[in-house]
Amino acid sequence: MTATATLGHLATGTTRETLKLAGNPFRNYFARNPDDDVCSRFHVPELFATERELLHAIIDQYRNDIGTHSEVVPILGNKGAGKTHLLHSIKHGAGGAWQLLVTPGVFQKDTEFLEYLLFQIVDTLLGGGKQKGARPLEYIGEYLIRGSLIGALRGLTGDERVELFPPPGIGRWARRLGIGHAQAAERCEWLADSLGKPGALPVRQAIADAGLTPERAYDLIVAHTQKTEPHSATGLMRRSVIAGFAKAVLLKDESELANFLTFGFTEIDFQVRPTRQDLVLALFKVMMQLLRERKIPVVVAFDQLEDLLLARRNDDCHRVAEAFFAGIVQVMHQIDGLCFLIFAERGLWNRFVPSLDGYIQDRLNNPVHVPGHGTVKTLRLEAPPADLVRRVVEARLRPVLDQLSVHEGHSSIYPFSEEQIVQAARTEPTLRDMLQQFRHLYDHIVSDEYTATRVEPVANIVRGAFADDTVPLLPEPRVSFEEPSNRVSALLGFDDEVSVKTAEIVTAEPVPSVEMSRAGLSPAALVDLWETEFRSARRKLEPEGALTGATRELQAALGSFLATCHEHGVKVGPWRLQHVVPEWSYGDHPTYGIVSLAHWACKDGQPWKVGVGLFLAKGPGKPKDLEIKLAAMDVQPTVVDHLILMRTEDDLSLTGKSKTLWGDSQKRGHHARLEAVTIDAFAMVYSFPRWLAAVRESLPEGTPIPNLADVIQEKCERLLEQVCMPVQG
Repeated sequence: MTATATLGHLATGTTRETLKLAGNPFRNYFARNPDDDVCSRFHVPELFATERELLHAIIDQYRNDIGTHSEVVPILGNKGAGKTHLLHSIKHGAGGAWQLLVTPGVFQKDTEFLEYLLFQIVDTLLGGGKQKGARPLEYIGEYLIRGSLIGALRGLTGDERVELFPPPGIGRWARRLGIGHAQAAERCEWLADSLGKPGALPVRQAIADAGLTPERAYDLIVAHTQKTEPHSATGLMRRSVIAGFAKAVLLKDESELANFLTFGFTEIDFQVRPTRQDLVLALFKVMMQLLRERKIPVVVAFDQLEDLLLARRNDDCHRVAEAFFAGIVQVMHQIDGLCFLIFAERGLWNRFVPSLDGYIQDRLNNPVHVPGHGTVKTLRLEAPPADLVRRVVEARLRPVLDQLSVHEGHSSIYPFSEEQIVQAARTEPTLRDMLQQFRHLYDHIVSDEYTATRVEPVANIVRGAFADDTVPLLPEPRVSFEEPSNRVSALLGFDDEVSVKTAEIVTAEPVPSVEMSRAGLSPAALVDLWETEFRSARRKLEPEGALTGATRELQAALGSFLATCHEHGVKVGPWRLQHVVPEWSYGDHPTYGIVSLAHWACKDGQPWKVGVGLFLAKGPGKPKDLEIKLAAMDVQPTVVDHLILMRTEDDLSLTGKSKTLWGDSQKRGHHARLEAVTIDAFAMVYSFPRWLAAVRESLPEGTPIPNLADVIQEKCERLLEQVCMPVQG
């Protein structure tokens, strides 16, 4: 096939300009995380349909049988095989019923795994992110309080029903006169039936139609749980969680639930004070009991395992991997009903798992029986066949082709040919490699690098080398193309070796997109990734209780931020980081007893050991949070010389007990300060680990991560000042 044959079917006028202006639809050729909307824009339902159906069937077992034990299902594939896209389709796609799907963006390797996992669930539950179009708190809250309200209505006595639904006109006299029982019972039964029907109205609408106020419905649920839940520590936790959900859904107040899940559960009056780990385990079991009773599966999916575990080069890879897998096995022994999905590269899985202890391997390799599908040990993602690759190409090209005013006679894969699709499918190892080749091919066909009349390709132009002057005539050397140009050349129909007879220099305008240079990601690409992750984090932190629920995740992200600043030489005025401990855990409180340590040094002076923590508790938890944070400066030998506490800018004042605690600390000679932090700054911190993962995922395998100091200092100037020693003006 010659260049003329390949390019001749592309018009050189309006069609070419339209395609150029539309941009290359293959430029964003991979999903950066399970919430990346590029997946939904270019989703092809037939791709991995069998694997998706199998995963839905596995999850449904946890929905249909609340006694199902926790299990692990590995989903293995090469880098770029489509693992993240498959996970996105389960989390956000139309197929399958709803489940609470937790997708951790960071692994806190120095934290107890059970504690780490619990707060990942809490963060997902309270955050503003949606799954299949529904926010987890709202979806779970509806189901949870719907069942509680049905039980409360059907548990009422005749007089209580009349009091709830008194006959009009006589109000409080109805019960005394013994009238209205039949009508009240009928209304109670109608409301209970309405709440229990499939596809029922939202709870607030249903109770409004029945003439019940949200406040009265909330009181009814609280009274019912007081009567029906046991008066043990577990019963107290269950009552508090149900009341928190009821208040969030009925009264639109999420603060009570957020406060209990981060503080209140530690203040329950236990007969014997439990340890930190026992507290976490107790709350975890209560949360799982309530969800399993409502047949809501809890799925924990670890994606991009290589980035999750190997975030830093100086980590002991095997130690981190062993802690991770041992943590999963520990949770499987302690908690029933969890479905673990591990999306990993085959090489990484085969590198780490065989070196683990035998009992860990046994649990990870334990096969799962799925009715109708047989026994599943591992799910493997292979490269798709040519017909599915064609559908993927069609999905990418469809928005572009829709912009053409006249495209009769063009195929749905225009400007490509069937032969090019088949060749890419047969020769490329993964879907991502195929899309990469189509990206290069599209640029070569549509851009001005070629004209329709050119018969022979020009080596320098194929390689992307441009100049300003005309090149003189050259001899006819034999040129061998280097990767990836030779694959593009093959798709274009050129031989691997070509004779250069003439040369034409073309000047091309740069394409405004996230693009990669030979040295790695460009500064513009880094900023683009930053903005994408920041916007996603901002949405997740907007709901009322989301910030409180994300306390542990934010603290881990803050540690990652400081560690990266240290590694990349970020400066704040005269201050530099000499040492960072991303997370230092102390004391017995699982939420508040943790800070990040940053040793800041100014020129040749002794470094200050700075503790940076989040002070986000509200209400009764506020003084407790402050007390525990200030206690970090009492630890001996001294760990913290100066404590920085980050708090929301709308609640910076200290009153009552909090003010007393602060004053007492200052009298003891402690150095501490409060920093007023905006929601945007918290979103920067929250998104930081995900941005790092996106940067790594965007780089070709083996490419070192670029220096990030410039981007961090540009985007986080104010935040850097807030986590550093004071900078003198």
